[in-house]
Amino acid sequence: MTNVLGRAATTGPGYWKAATLGTPAWLALIVAGFFAVASAVDALLPGDPADVSVESAAIGAEAVISILVAAALFASGSATKRGFALGIATAALVGLEFAAIHFAINIDAKYAVAP
Repeated sequence: MTNVLGRAATTGPGYWKAATLGTPAWLALIVAGFFAVASAVDALLPGDPADVSVESAAIGAEAVISILVAAALFASGSATKRGFALGIATAALVGLEFAAIHFAINIDAKYAVAP
């Protein structure tokens, strides 16, 4: 555990550059992936009742993919890859916020009670 924490706190050449450039790059993939996954799930589960399932599946798939990629990169010995893992984690958090807002807007529009 101490070795992992020490490695996490250690930066090297390319760490911050990869973290800084990795965030917007991964965020672009998350947003594009969100709509791709939502379209695929919507095709498998057509109809209005599936809309909540579509949003939830897209959010879940993006979170799992981001976690797996970031964990694999962080475990490497390269400072640049660990920096990119930090960028992925940051983008995943922002992407989850995007998905939550998108989900909230859609569910509110679908299930709001008309005055």
